[in-house]
Amino acid sequence: MTSTAIIYSKKFLEHKTRMHCENPLRLEVALNSLKKFGLISPEKCVIVEPKIATMEELKLVHDESYIEEIKHFSVSGGGYYDGDTYLSKESFEVACYAVGGMLKICDEIFKGNFKNAFGLIRPPGHHTGVYGRALGASTTGFCLFNNIAILAAYTLQKQLAKKILIFDFDVHHGNGTQEIFNNSPNVLFISFHEKGIYPGTGFEDEIGIGEGKGYKINIPFPYQSDDSIYLKAFNEIVLPVSEEFKPELILISAGFDAHHSDDISSIQLSAFIYNEMTKQMVKLSNKYCNGKLIACLEGGYSHDTLSKSLPATVAALTQTEIKIDDRKPEAPNYTKNKAEETIKNIKKKLNQYWKI
Repeated sequence: MTSTAIIYSKKFLEHKTRMHCENPLRLEVALNSLKKFGLISPEKCVIVEPKIATMEELKLVHDESYIEEIKHFSVSGGGYYDGDTYLSKESFEVACYAVGGMLKICDEIFKGNFKNAFGLIRPPGHHTGVYGRALGASTTGFCLFNNIAILAAYTLQKQLAKKILIFDFDVHHGNGTQEIFNNSPNVLFISFHEKGIYPGTGFEDEIGIGEGKGYKINIPFPYQSDDSIYLKAFNEIVLPVSEEFKPELILISAGFDAHHSDDISSIQLSAFIYNEMTKQMVKLSNKYCNGKLIACLEGGYSHDTLSKSLPATVAALTQTEIKIDDRKPEAPNYTKNKAEETIKNIKKKLNQYWKI
């Protein structure tokens, strides 16, 4: 059994976004870096071509009117769908391949053909809700369809797994994913993100609604947070809650825009923390899910993060050690103190639901 599948196709480059940070070059940089580190090989990672998703599959989480609106806008020539999100004529079809690729690899993993996978896909998806803009956000944030949410809904519908952990470490809150599963106890959604930036959601007290209360965990980090802060939150919140939840499938919304080189945020992570968090998720998957773990690309826009943090993550999936040259910025004391307070408050809010 090959360890890791990489879902990739040149088709993903056809989502043309002109002078936009979410552009085809992102995937080219990432793929070249995986090759440079020797991660693309029969023993480590195998590239798998996607299939195209059906309308019924898109409707697992999105309203049909939204899907039709995106389709019409795209095939009519595209342009700026909103202030952030650009579509070309090909974008609807490409987005369907992004979703379809994730569903295809899910089937392959549950058949035992791969242990885990990374979706080197675009457009990203975690900001898209049922009707597009989610939880009052101003835009869909470069996203068309929610790849990770459709994957989770598909897995639940097919009864491949009853309990799914979604860990989202993109620097922006996964508002679309939260909205879709807000009232579900079957999906434990944990989001690491910077406080106070787009989409303006993901506060500490957003813990789900109805039966989903306690199953939505938001950790908004203060300005200039670093590796040590993320690791503390991971060890004190993510690991104990995940251990108690005992997921049957782990999904990761892998956005790398919290890296210190990415000027879309102020968070100051290094490539090493992505490697460490993914290693821990792989351990959890081995313990509870027979290794079943699927990650997919969300944000991450600088050359450095795509050529360092992304390979560091994939290396962890393959349980391979690679040597990465990266610096580790340190947060100021004010930020460390604020983060400590945030983590303490979140644990207090959650201790009626989890043993933390």
